[in-house]
Amino acid sequence: MKRSSKIKFLGFSLTAFSVAVVTPLHAEVSYSFNGFGTIAAGKVLSGNVTDPNFVSYKCPCFITDYNNGGIYERNDGWSIQEETRLGAQLNINFTDRLSLVTQVMARAVDSEFSLEWAYLSYDLTDKFTIQAGRKRIPLYYYSEFQDVGFAYIWLRPPQALYGWEASNYNGANLRYTDNFTNWSVTANLYAGSETVDDAPYNALYDTVPQDSKWDKIRGMDIELNRDWFTARLIYMTSENSTTERPDSNAFYSPPTDQTVLGLSLNADFGDWFILSEMNLNKREDKADGLVIRSPASMLGVGYRYGKWTPFVSWSRFWDKSNDLELYEPERFTDTSFTLRYDINSSSSIKTQLNRIKDKSLYNFVGDSTVAAISYDFIF
Repeated sequence: MKRSSKIKFLGFSLTAFSVAVVTPLHAEVSYSFNGFGTIAAGKVLSGNVTDPNFVSYKCPCFITDYNNGGIYERNDGWSIQEETRLGAQLNINFTDRLSLVTQVMARAVDSEFSLEWAYLSYDLTDKFTIQAGRKRIPLYYYSEFQDVGFAYIWLRPPQALYGWEASNYNGANLRYTDNFTNWSVTANLYAGSETVDDAPYNALYDTVPQDSKWDKIRGMDIELNRDWFTARLIYMTSENSTTERPDSNAFYSPPTDQTVLGLSLNADFGDWFILSEMNLNKREDKADGLVIRSPASMLGVGYRYGKWTPFVSWSRFWDKSNDLELYEPERFTDTSFTLRYDINSSSSIKTQLNRIKDKSLYNFVGDSTVAAISYDFIF
């Protein structure tokens, strides 16, 4: 399962600069700036594990963020490092059709800045938009605002589904939006690649630093909405490979073929709401014939009562391998209880309790009960 890389941004910056230069002098350039953040603290309350040493971590432990390497360890006490973050977004409108979107993140888990978004957007028509640059890979329902804690009910999206080696891509996409009778439709085609230096996801499983590459990313997603019902379907393929540092400068070849299918079905009846999401990640290693299928699913129910929203969800990640000697499957379930309180229209407090049941066929993180509290805000 489950970061964003430091970007070689010069080429894109020059492109954006060129566009700005050739923009007609009489065009009125407008700007908008907004930000968001999460201050969170968490702790492993209890648990058990066969072997307390998982890689370099003291377990039982709980992985909070596969993309960025956040993990709560049993003996750490309360920690704010794993999930505290701050983001800023700048939108520049060169014309009524052409714009530039950039988003920068700072995370306590690595004490570094990362460029999450940096793309040009041009409206070809009222229905078609072409975008080029750096974006989130739209693998999940909450992909585009996964870092904006205020935007969703959980303290964190369920990690059984959310997160692999890469979360962004550099490339282009074509977006289509329209309305048919009482249905609104958004469809998207995209292509690109991503290389993650010293990938935090890999560091969760290995003490040797590794770079990870997703090449030939090709995908589509389509979302349908009508009244209380929303459905979203995704499909993506890529070629994945890694290389170890500093022993090798070459990515492993041949690459592993990756295919991802996903479906979200959500219903919102006002007070009551139901969230569900499922995906299947299939990886086929051409070198040794290893095939790993990783189905994941989530179902949650919540109720809005004034400023309070209690929410319960259950998620499951269940690896399947055709060769147990080459790969021992990772398997776990996660039951979470969330209570959200909306302070006002731009901030909220959440408390969450997670109960992990580790059913992996090797020594993974173990069973654990984890508590966390967060303050989420936008500005």
